Amino acid sequence: MYVEKEIPAGFFLSREAAHDAQQLTTLATALAMPVRHIVMFGIKEGTTEAQISTLKTGLAGLKSKIPEIKSFELGFDLKLKGGQTHPAGKNRSCSWAPTFDTKEAYEVYETHEAHIEVINDCIKPIIEPGTRAAIQYEMEE
Repeated sequence: MYVEKEIPAGFFLSREAAHDAQQLTTLATALAMPVRHIVMFGIKEGTTEAQISTLKTGLAGLKSKIPEIKSFELGFDLKLKGGQTHPAGKNRSCSWAPTFDTKEAYEVYETHEAHIEVINDCIKPIIEPGTRAAIQYEMEE
């Protein structure tokens, strides 16, 4: 995806400053686009309300443990008839969509101990095998 962005007002990069790593980092951060990660998965039959509650608490709690998460949306399928009988396949049960300032911030989250703990303790015990789908993309502001 190509998105044209302007260099922030008041930012000047002289020939001498071009070698200044701090200025280059500042410019790169200013031009970076936010990243959204969306993951969806099915929840297997027999999963208890307590397990769903633990999942909700675990995912929502990641924002306080991983400062790179700027915001998130967490949702569960409404199980409307069309979503359960769609010709392309049944809807997933759960969607988790955190937002990050940069790709690097997403990569911190991806391998963060708290994230791995939620996967192992809250998701793996209840996920319907073969239903996980995910994407990461840059968001236009």
